[in-house]
Amino acid sequence: MFERTIKFIIFRIACPALNTTRTQRSNWHFDTQAVDHNTNVTLTCAAGYWWQPPSLSGHPNTTKTVNCGSDGNWTPAFGDCVPISMNILRELFDIVSCS
Repeated sequence: MFERTIKFIIFRIACPALNTTRTQRSNWHFDTQAVDHNTNVTLTCAAGYWWQPPSLSGHPNTTKTVNCGSDGNWTPAFGDCVPISMNILRELFDIVSCS
């Protein structure tokens, strides 16, 4: 009797290095250089910046955890941190001036 063995090769692609994804206007930093698949990395906005939109409770999100998937993409997608300003807060919370 013949025994057949099937072998699978799984190719996993490393995600792009975050230091090449980050730009001068990104206003976020990270603490690890790991880009292997299934790696979680926390991105932190610079002081005075936040990810948009804010959390459902209205609090500014200053950190975001992204995961390097086996397809070589970071998820969820991330962009740039934006300055926290009173204009943004007014739009989000419909703040009315008392003057």
